[in-house]
Amino acid sequence: MSFLVDYHMHTTFSDGADTYPAYLEKARKKDLAEIGFTDHITLNPVEWSVQEIDYPVLKENLKSLCNNFSADVQVRFGIEVDYFEGRELEIKQLISYFPADYVIGSVHFLGEWNFDSDKSLYGKWTNDALYKMYFEQVQNAAKSGLFDVIGHFDLIKKFRCWPENDQTHLYEETLRVLKEADVVMELNTSGIDRPCGEFFPNKKILEMAAKIGVPITLGSDAHHPEQVARHFDTAVELLKEVGYTRITRFKNRQRGEISL
Repeated sequence: MSFLVDYHMHTTFSDGADTYPAYLEKARKKDLAEIGFTDHITLNPVEWSVQEIDYPVLKENLKSLCNNFSADVQVRFGIEVDYFEGRELEIKQLISYFPADYVIGSVHFLGEWNFDSDKSLYGKWTNDALYKMYFEQVQNAAKSGLFDVIGHFDLIKKFRCWPENDQTHLYEETLRVLKEADVVMELNTSGIDRPCGEFFPNKKILEMAAKIGVPITLGSDAHHPEQVARHFDTAVELLKEVGYTRITRFKNRQRGEISL
């Protein structure tokens, strides 16, 4: 796997279980070419995000690691930032503080509801309505120009929240927004280990994305070193099957490509 990247992982700076060296050692064992640490940064005060008081520590520690990476595994400075409609200027200012190689934009909130961890409001709306609400925010995140990557594209399905009706039109519309905004989509392999039991996004969406030319990258969303590059063999085969021949890499918020 020496050509592969894992661009999504969390350490004890946010809600991960270990520190940089443990993930880096696992990446060496998995023979990855590059890894990117992407601890959560969010405007909402939540316990699973990097706390503001720790921003300088995160910045200096990760910058130092990136500047002194070993020859076998290159380390990229990533951050995963929550999108909130109407707060784009605040988000832009927050991102500008970090010397990031790339920024993952994610939607974990619908309004003030963190649907990613709080199940209490599922059932208040139809699932179709939830999908419409969620993907509108994904589209807005892509259009904002704030992010290099859209994380876990169809996260709304995490707790087996399946739409009542076919949402192909909504997926296509959202993918076209990503394409027009020139934003990369992440194949996030963590979904296999979630209640939904499938990648974010699924094969059908990947086929549509490949057809219209949405660029793709890889992330395990590891919260523990053992999860680094999880299910990557399956992911690479799936990407090839749907028509992808390259994945995207980043440095200093500029893109490169790696052939599959």
